[in-house]
Amino acid sequence: GCDSVATLVLSINAISTSTTNISVCPNQLPYSWNSQTYNTAGTYSVTLTGSTGCDSIATLVLTIKPTTTSTTNISVCPNQLPYSWNAQTYNSAGSYNVTLTGANGCDSIATLVLTIKPTTTSTTNISVCPNQLPYSWNSQTYNSAGSYNVTLTGANGCDSIATLVLTIK
Repeated sequence: GCDSVATLVLSINAISTSTTNISVCPNQLPYSWNSQTYNTAGTYSVTLTGSTGCDSIATLVLTIKPTTTSTTNISVCPNQLPYSWNAQTYNSAGSYNVTLTGANGCDSIATLVLTIKPTTTSTTNISVCPNQLPYSWNSQTYNSAGSYNVTLTGANGCDSIATLVLTIK
């Protein structure tokens, strides 16, 4: 029947926390973490049971690395075909994409816009008397009637095919 002193020593276990920082490429989505899937960048928390039996707050900081892009504009003469770019060969004008690995480890989309400059042509019709032979044209000399072609460099830097049609009156 005497007083009895009972003492309670109450310990409160701390909630444990953890943060996981993850950076992924867009092609690695959805990202799975702690039985959840995530499709966008953000900060996400889940409550789990820690080793002490108490709540454990786990936080995911998800970053999506960008896909990089670049465009290369190239103009070539027809005699420069096929054109080689990023281990590919191209025979005609157009817009071409290749997927490479960027500096951040993600896809890098490189675009080639290939333009083919034209070969220019011209025809000069000349009629001369026999006493006007030899006839000089574009640093060439001609002694008889006929059709003659010379390849020159045009204003666009490409071949220019000049044709002389020489007739003798």
